[in-house]
Amino acid sequence: MVDEHLFPTRVIEFVKEGYSHPLAFGGFVGPSLVGIISASYLIEQLGLHQVAHVNSQHIPPVAVFVGGKLRHPFRVYADKSGTLIVIICEVPIGTTGLYEISGTLLDWLEKLQPREIIILDGVPIQGIPEERETYCVASDSRSKQLTSQGIKVAQSALITGMGGSILNECLSRRIEGISLLTQASVDLPDPGAVLTLINALNSIYKLNVDTKVLEQNVTQLNKELSQIGEQYQKITQAQQKQGEESAQMYK
Repeated sequence: MVDEHLFPTRVIEFVKEGYSHPLAFGGFVGPSLVGIISASYLIEQLGLHQVAHVNSQHIPPVAVFVGGKLRHPFRVYADKSGTLIVIICEVPIGTTGLYEISGTLLDWLEKLQPREIIILDGVPIQGIPEERETYCVASDSRSKQLTSQGIKVAQSALITGMGGSILNECLSRRIEGISLLTQASVDLPDPGAVLTLINALNSIYKLNVDTKVLEQNVTQLNKELSQIGEQYQKITQAQQKQGEESAQMYK
């Protein structure tokens, strides 16, 4: 067992930014991948650069190969103006380490005086929904603000893992922490879920994130699913016809 005093959990900064009450978005491994993919999309489309990573004995010893580079699995990105932060972790964290890591992360974030911490997550469902909504989990006052912007308040939600742990820390420290969620398929690629969240972020925070790539992916996925549906229908009809012909033979 590693001595936690010799290997403490800490945020290691290698780029010092002048932060100005930043918005902080977080995407983590969960029942669906919509949170982590949405965070990755923000990083790519907004041209954010890595400013820190989280080091801890509780993070699995995994190196992630992203964009032609080896990276730590738990990373922090920011924009050049210091008004936007995106936190992403691509590996699951064991229950015993959640509070230590989230506490250390909030110690660091609290010094930056974040305007709001937003956890991006998905409500796992089977298949691809015909319609989607973005839901919020927030304080009463913040929920009213978001409702006026077209975001529905979740009637009930269970936010687990690192996202839930961070929100609990926000409650303890009286930092504004919310979660934005949408329905996300657990058994099919689902760019539509990511598009729904990014559109909500553009509407709420005026991020102006380009969604053309996502829209193209959604169109392509819908086309492929439609073709699969048509093929399945033809096969089903052929099997039914074959069954009816067989039944006629034995009359």
